[in-house]
Amino acid sequence: MKKGIVFDLDGTLWDVSKVTYDSVNQVAKNHNLKEVTMDTIHSVFGLTKKESVKKYFPAIEEVDKSLKLGDEVSDILISNLFEFGGNVYNGLEETLKTLSKEYNLFIVSNTGKREYIEAFFNCSNLKKYFVDYYAASALNVTKAEAIKKVVFNYNLEKCIYVGDTQMDLEATKVANVPFVYAKYGFGHNVNAKYSIENIKELPDIVKSVK
Repeated sequence: MKKGIVFDLDGTLWDVSKVTYDSVNQVAKNHNLKEVTMDTIHSVFGLTKKESVKKYFPAIEEVDKSLKLGDEVSDILISNLFEFGGNVYNGLEETLKTLSKEYNLFIVSNTGKREYIEAFFNCSNLKKYFVDYYAASALNVTKAEAIKKVVFNYNLEKCIYVGDTQMDLEATKVANVPFVYAKYGFGHNVNAKYSIENIKELPDIVKSVK
């Protein structure tokens, strides 16, 4: 049986809150916009680019202008992540190494650019454990559709998605794959059948996922 585990990125594999906060507010300052709070930053992780900029810069009503600001944020953020990196969760490599012996590993993120995921690989040196990675917004598909692409393209007979938000859970329902809730991430009160308090718990949990 060909098996796969698909991971969300932010709040599941690493935490880039500080770098994101600095990058978004650099753009806000450049355009004389209101400072974006850390609470807003946390609430945006997992959203599409269009949804994100609406939360970052609610005063900008023109869609084209807000999307351009979103592109500016993305470019600065990716540059900063390549330079400064992010906080990869403790025990991640050990966990991926264990899982990769039995599962094909993937990343599906809502990010608008593949380079964002590549910044994670640059920071963590963990690309060797992943078969492929999808930036859903860059492909103009939903996260659910991107998960389905992974299952179809790699002929997975069993697939599990690991994420940290209600939006991740909803995507897995549409994609019809089991969900493991990373409780240490940015989501709150996600009603999931399977959950982990720490990434190191994942190898044991996936054994029980039907």
